[in-house]
Amino acid sequence: MQFTVTETIAADRDSVLRALADPDYYAHLGEAVSAVRAPHLLSVARDGGTITTSVRYAFDGTISGPAALVVDADKLTWVIETTYDTTAHRGTVVVVPDHYEGMLRCSGTLVLAESGPGETLETVSGQLVVRVPLVSSAAEKAILGGFTRHLELEATALAEYCAGHG
Repeated sequence: MQFTVTETIAADRDSVLRALADPDYYAHLGEAVSAVRAPHLLSVARDGGTITTSVRYAFDGTISGPAALVVDADKLTWVIETTYDTTAHRGTVVVVPDHYEGMLRCSGTLVLAESGPGETLETVSGQLVVRVPLVSSAAEKAILGGFTRHLELEATALAEYCAGHG
């Protein structure tokens, strides 16, 4: 399933980039998200104009229906690896499942564009593929819905965090 999700963040792009490489931001984000536990920044590296981060997430909800027969909610953890070029203002995003690696594949691009004074437009585009017998399409829709909701909550959390740490 191809996707594009766009959110407006009420903070300038440089502040957003600083937050995305700050462990304190992820603790703050944990207070704002609903279907995942507080994310944990595993690593951040800066190399010239490139910032690379690895962030671990864990599902914090219930699974029902046929999916519950093949997926253990306690094993729904994943790392999002992002490599961002600060000159081009774009990067790549790869989701690496800790478990069920054969069942889910997701990768794409991230673009942060200045959209006005003190505003950043975040666009994430990519492909999500779920391979679970009988429920793949429904699972893709559910995961994408959760991802979209997460980016919406993250935009608000980023703006709040940047306002307090400007």
